[in-house]
Amino acid sequence: MSQKKKNLLDILKKRFLKSGSKRGEGLKKNILGLLALRGVDVGVSYLRFPLTLKFLGTELHGVWLTLGGIINWFSFFNVGLGTGLRNKLAEALAKNEISLARSYVSSTYAIIGIISLIMFLLLGGSVFVLNWPKILAVPDTYKSMLAATLLIVFSFFSMRFVLKLVSTILVADQRPAVSQAIRSIASVIFFIGIWLALKYRIMYGNLVMIGVLSSGSVLLVQIAASIILFSKRYRHIRPSLRFIDWHKFKSLASIGVQFFIVQISVIIMFSTDNIIISQITGPEDVVPYNVARKYFGIVEMLFLIVLEPFWSAFTQAYTKKEYSWIRKSIKQLLFLWGLSVVGSLIMLSLSGWVYEIWIGDMVSVPLRLSVLMMFFYMIKSWNNVFVYLINGVGKIRMQLYMSLIIAVINIPLSIFFAKNLEMGSSGVILGTIVCLSFGAILHPIQYKRIINGTARGIWNQ
Repeated sequence: MSQKKKNLLDILKKRFLKSGSKRGEGLKKNILGLLALRGVDVGVSYLRFPLTLKFLGTELHGVWLTLGGIINWFSFFNVGLGTGLRNKLAEALAKNEISLARSYVSSTYAIIGIISLIMFLLLGGSVFVLNWPKILAVPDTYKSMLAATLLIVFSFFSMRFVLKLVSTILVADQRPAVSQAIRSIASVIFFIGIWLALKYRIMYGNLVMIGVLSSGSVLLVQIAASIILFSKRYRHIRPSLRFIDWHKFKSLASIGVQFFIVQISVIIMFSTDNIIISQITGPEDVVPYNVARKYFGIVEMLFLIVLEPFWSAFTQAYTKKEYSWIRKSIKQLLFLWGLSVVGSLIMLSLSGWVYEIWIGDMVSVPLRLSVLMMFFYMIKSWNNVFVYLINGVGKIRMQLYMSLIIAVINIPLSIFFAKNLEMGSSGVILGTIVCLSFGAILHPIQYKRIINGTARGIWNQ
């Protein structure tokens, strides 16, 4: 290893991993655990992508990616109760109030269970009421295949919607690496399934098989994790009918509702792109868009591994008025962001070569799309440095209002660039970049006001 590389590793270790404090040690363990597991997850995801593309073909793969984006919309429809449970459960466990903790867990499972049932009825009914071939921009000949796929995916999703609360409990208990392990194991099972289906040509080219493998793998692991964790480590707080307290809904949803509204705007901004591209240029163009997104998303994934544990750490430090630690941490994260920018530029220079090795001649990704996708992740990561601090201290009112504005303008702006300026999928991501630019200016301002004690009005709410 060269001396230059050694110096860089020494800098990173000094800035992020060497700490004798309890908070620092906890961050280190979480970062290292998440790094290893996310590495597995991403590696499997990138290996699986060309296999799925080969199994389905370009058109049906574009349909699958678009359908996945639609499913993601509903994954946030817990009215912020997941965020509320994480905060309330962490507080109750810290105070060793086991009965209160179990009440929060039981009540959340009950409320989410009701929401899940309603969602299943609505989504299941939509299969027979809505014209899904038209929504997904495919011929009517796919109608029966789409109906079967949607029924399977919606059914499994409704059950997963409840069972994924076990991951929220793990995060509240400061065990995000275990939560990530659940997702990683499911990802590996999905990969093995699609590899076997492709090798033995099981339902080759059929969307139903992908729906079963994708949704079923996650559901299977969540069921196993829930049984194991609630019979052992979390036996004392496992859900119980006699611990359900409907009055807990208000406290669980207090700040959670605000986060929910923010999440809805995020869904609109990040999950409608595939549909817009399908409607304007066809489902085939969804594939190169997602190839570029997956490729440049590697840098953000690595960045978020370091950033993720800081949310709760910022909450604790702000409560204890350890402002110097917060300032130092933000500087460290901005240093890391600078490294991610350098990494993104290197990835851009290598993108054509990587695409050729990874996807071959199945998909062509325009250089303009790669450049814009790189800028998208650079701005998004910049925003996240400050958003994690703002979310951690619970002062999200300005973010809430800004999210509502962005939710209104994002889709028409993306359509304008894509259609009127004839930029296609590049125009869609450009519209998102413009929307993110508001936060790139306002979030750092709010951070400085909060940390300097000069935040007033909406900046401090």
